[in-house]
Amino acid sequence: MLLTIQRDRVVENFVAAYVDQNDRQGILSGPARRQELAETVGREILLAMIVHVREALPAFFGKKQRSKLKVEEAEAVDAFFHEFLAATERAHRWQAEDRRQFRRDLALYTDFRPPKESMANKRKGGKAQVEHAPFTARVALLLDPSMLEEARAAARKFQGSVDLLARKLLRQTISGGRR
Repeated sequence: MLLTIQRDRVVENFVAAYVDQNDRQGILSGPARRQELAETVGREILLAMIVHVREALPAFFGKKQRSKLKVEEAEAVDAFFHEFLAATERAHRWQAEDRRQFRRDLALYTDFRPPKESMANKRKGGKAQVEHAPFTARVALLLDPSMLEEARAAARKFQGSVDLLARKLLRQTISGGRR
């Protein structure tokens, strides 16, 4: 995931599209700002992808929810997820405090529950998009706090791309790299 985010310039492409679409060249006030956005938005992408992977793992056992897994399937999901998270932390070479902060932010993402009315709309086939509040809010604030609604809309749309990328990479990982 880390390599793909960097190699495919996921953050840079998202920011460039936002800047072009909203005529906001001023938010990129130099190389330092571009680097800051790449690092901070990249971290939010990683958090969102990790949560998506965790939610998607039961599907590899033919189940939609973790609660429907057999005991041994749930143990396999947990083992995979814990190793995945540990590998992510090793790849970053984080110190103990960095790991604590990352795990705290991951808990924020994991513990978020969309409002009940959003879930009802989704179940009834409504077109209302369930908001991924931590990702949407945090990326919007990082991207363009002075045009928060536009930034929030862009982040909400970007969340869908992040989810698709996470699902694709998870499939490739579990299938051993085969497409």
